[in-house]
Amino acid sequence: MRDHWTVHYSRAIENQLDVVHLPFVHKTTVGRGNRVLVNGPLVRWDRDAVGEVLNLWVHNVLDEGRPALKPSELPEPTGHPSLQFRLPNVWHNWIGDTVRIFAVFAPIDSENTMLHIRFYQKSIRLPILRDIYTAAAAPSNRLILGQDKRVVLTQRPKRTDLMMDEKLIQGDGPIVAYRRRRRELIDAAVAGRPIEAG
Repeated sequence: MRDHWTVHYSRAIENQLDVVHLPFVHKTTVGRGNRVLVNGPLVRWDRDAVGEVLNLWVHNVLDEGRPALKPSELPEPTGHPSLQFRLPNVWHNWIGDTVRIFAVFAPIDSENTMLHIRFYQKSIRLPILRDIYTAAAAPSNRLILGQDKRVVLTQRPKRTDLMMDEKLIQGDGPIVAYRRRRRELIDAAVAGRPIEAG
């Protein structure tokens, strides 16, 4: 699936790193369940053979009047992250052990981005049934993406940066980590310095 968004690629990426918006923007789809309290999230940069990845472990829970846990108060994660962002523009969402969504944010220019979305599942392997299942998931994926798009297209400025006139909260940790690393990479490129691992 492809979708053209009239925003800078940084806005599109940050939408997928925003773990706080699910119960509000997606309350009729993937955000059902009223899990509005975001513990953490746990955010870690890592490096593998391909490059730098931002791993996120998300812990949205029902709000029962207690304050959100800080990242340092969360248990050490086991298993793969909930979300992963790979520099410069690839996002990966583990919906479950057998279902994943993979997205690439392809910049067109400073105000346009093309999103390329792929849906993967391993639960149904028989080719005909697998194709039916994947086709049946497509309208739901388009609906969820449309919910995101309606909000993102209204945000100003269209391009984000590390320091902006806004109020960020603890749940925005993934966005702050992304902005900080993106700013370091831009500054290094402008200065002609070698790019150091984050």
